[in-house]
Amino acid sequence: MLTITPVNALSDNYIWIIQKNKQPDVVIVDPGQAEPVIKYLTENKLQPVAILITHQHYDHTGGVADLLDLFPAMSVTGPYKAPSENKLSIDLSIPDLITYTVGEGDTVFLPELETKFEVISIPGHTLDHLAYVNEELVFCGDAMFGAGCGRIFSGTAQMFADSMAKLAALAENTRMYPAHEYTVDNLGFAKWVEPDNKDIIERDIMEMEKQEQGLPTLPSSVKLELATNPFMRLQQPQVKQAAEKFAGRELHEDWEVFAALREWKDSEYD
Repeated sequence: MLTITPVNALSDNYIWIIQKNKQPDVVIVDPGQAEPVIKYLTENKLQPVAILITHQHYDHTGGVADLLDLFPAMSVTGPYKAPSENKLSIDLSIPDLITYTVGEGDTVFLPELETKFEVISIPGHTLDHLAYVNEELVFCGDAMFGAGCGRIFSGTAQMFADSMAKLAALAENTRMYPAHEYTVDNLGFAKWVEPDNKDIIERDIMEMEKQEQGLPTLPSSVKLELATNPFMRLQQPQVKQAAEKFAGRELHEDWEVFAALREWKDSEYD
């Protein structure tokens, strides 16, 4: 059985630690910072054997070099080098640190955990964005957040809408592990889009209670996101109507609804 533990980093990042049956070998997902990971590993007497990277933004890769200095036997799996978006948002040194580059349809086998993940390409937030999926869970980086999604940097709205559809097509009980704690804030926008959605209202109360107790709102699930995440509900009449009202025109394609929602959130909510 896999245990997934969040390590808090930076202002709102989660670095996920994968462990099997309480064994000392672990895998690290998106280490944007080394210090909190090293502290967690030391306190729990754990040995990292691999790193998985969903995309090359610095808040997901900034700790890789320091971790490799301490644990040089680790492998690093991540995406092929993507075009740089700007000097601040991408760490161009990371491709040189990646042991295995992967893309759509590849499989990552982690022998120490007796676990394998399928790789799916989910561009939109960035062109290089990947998700790591097995029959129980998915690490989805900045593509999908609790009740929301990432901003568009180097991808397009059409790419992003297609990527959200890929995630939505996973089994409903699939646990989803995004890399940021944005759920409560995102639910505020979801209530703008669907003010009468009882699932969103109930989730907002539940997630706020977790936050007040200092607990993470994640993982989520495909089922929960399908019920409460406007960016995964593009075909729902109230979502489409709200997007059309903002856009001031009729929207014919899912990606057009996505683009309007993303622009609305970027310009008037965030």
